[in-house]
Amino acid sequence: MLNTSYAGRSLPPTEPVVITPDSVTRFAQALGLDDDGTVPPTFLISLTLPAAERLIDDPDFGLDWSRVLHREQRFAYHRELRAGAAVSCASTIESIKSVAGNDLLALRTDVMDGDVLAAEVWTTLFVAGDPA
Repeated sequence: MLNTSYAGRSLPPTEPVVITPDSVTRFAQALGLDDDGTVPPTFLISLTLPAAERLIDDPDFGLDWSRVLHREQRFAYHRELRAGAAVSCASTIESIKSVAGNDLLALRTDVMDGDVLAAEVWTTLFVAGDPA
């Protein structure tokens, strides 16, 4: 079970990561999209999920990645991102809900392009309870 006292906590922002043309091209190709230099809408998951990885390393939080299923993903873009942008990600634990012995973890990650909010990404993870 996840430590529900973490609800509302924000993680420190990541160091800026430059979105490279190669990473955009590979992501677009994997999805069968034309590579026009624009970051595909779902590309940000490749940056936001690693931003929350420090929760896995926190034994007090209680997240066992082997019990996680990805449940939902939403994106809100406030400005277009293109290759060359240097973005940082700051995740907030919006809620932790227990349902039938399992947890639903809702995260929001703000994607900053410099000092400007470029996008918000919401991720909901299903964390299976201990079968024992």
